[in-house]
Amino acid sequence: MSNALTKSDIKTLSLSSLGGALEFYDFIVFLTFIPILKLHFFPEQSELGSLMSIYGIYAVAYFVRPLSGIILAHFGDIVGRKRMFMLSLFLMAVPTLMIGLLPTYESVGILAPILLLFMRLLQGIALGGEVPSAHVFVTEHVKSNHLGLANSLIAAGLTFGVLIGYAISTSLNIIFTEQEVKEFAWRIPFIIGGGLGLFALYLRRYLQETPVFLQFKAEREKSSEFPIKTVLKKYLKESFFGILTTWLLMTGVIMVLLIPNLMKSELYGLSAPFVNKIALLATAMNIIGSVIAGLMVDRIGLSKTMIFFSIILGTSSTIFFSYLGTDSNTLLIGGLYIFSSLFLGLVACVPIFIVKLYEPQVRLTGMSFSYNIGNAFFGGLTTFLVPVIAQGFSENIVSYYLIFLCALGIYLGFVAKRFKI
Repeated sequence: MSNALTKSDIKTLSLSSLGGALEFYDFIVFLTFIPILKLHFFPEQSELGSLMSIYGIYAVAYFVRPLSGIILAHFGDIVGRKRMFMLSLFLMAVPTLMIGLLPTYESVGILAPILLLFMRLLQGIALGGEVPSAHVFVTEHVKSNHLGLANSLIAAGLTFGVLIGYAISTSLNIIFTEQEVKEFAWRIPFIIGGGLGLFALYLRRYLQETPVFLQFKAEREKSSEFPIKTVLKKYLKESFFGILTTWLLMTGVIMVLLIPNLMKSELYGLSAPFVNKIALLATAMNIIGSVIAGLMVDRIGLSKTMIFFSIILGTSSTIFFSYLGTDSNTLLIGGLYIFSSLFLGLVACVPIFIVKLYEPQVRLTGMSFSYNIGNAFFGGLTTFLVPVIAQGFSENIVSYYLIFLCALGIYLGFVAKRFKI
């Protein structure tokens, strides 16, 4: 058996990564421009009120994911992976483009935040189907000895979208003045993202249906039982741990998405240009760490990889937080942040854990159910409550929360060993 990825594998991995990259690109762009978005869509509220409103609209995309993900995955297990893969990308690209074209509160009043909320709902629906579909798609295309690497490359692709988002946001601050960014240039990243999404949709039509789906298609057509019913009847324990494992994804949300915003806030007062630069480097390190994690999974197994990354991430992030806010050496702080981000390869272990819990006939439904339920609950609460608590009440919540997640990662590493995955 060849150990190298084939040209077909590389093509599948590349095209599968495009949609996820777009989705995470949009998420980081939205978060980056939250200070501007709240001015345009909630100008009449107090500082805390507008902050809660805009973070609430951001988080709402997480809450619609379970239902949308189950529906899209249901049809993915019935009519094919590729069709749902195409639909989810379309549902992401169009709303991203539209956010860049929306009228503001000054132009249409209360209709502006309502339209923004609607666009985020559509993006949440898309995200519910896109990421699980990508992981199932590559899992069913590559050889079993490349399963870890293939899934980690999808995870790295998601982070690559964050990297592009940071790069474009940083470029805007260089090309335009602060006033120009506030007035109109904030729209440019959303328009670019929508355009890239439609182009990725065009390229994705060249993907082939997975051979695994084609093998069980005839058997599935004879079955009258809904995939979600099978998951709830036969995979309840697996689903519980699948949902719990998605909590580890919040380490990435905290390190890559929330901490840069907090470092630029009044809590820590680091300059925006400096934070943007180290955020770019930290995100690049996350991509490298994800690929390393995938290679380790294929070499030493999922359990050992999860435990190793959890221990190192917990230790390094604790040291980082001990200096943040108490040390004036910004280079040291930046270096610790970048180093810690390498071990966010932990997030690449999450989809590998979940996708191996289910049989092919219900794999997409099972993964979508676990992945989206977990993200809706843990992701929604994290992206809404943690920033508000950190900026309004206690900045230590971020550090404590991250340490807890790393402890959870160690526990789930032992669970993976027990499930022999």
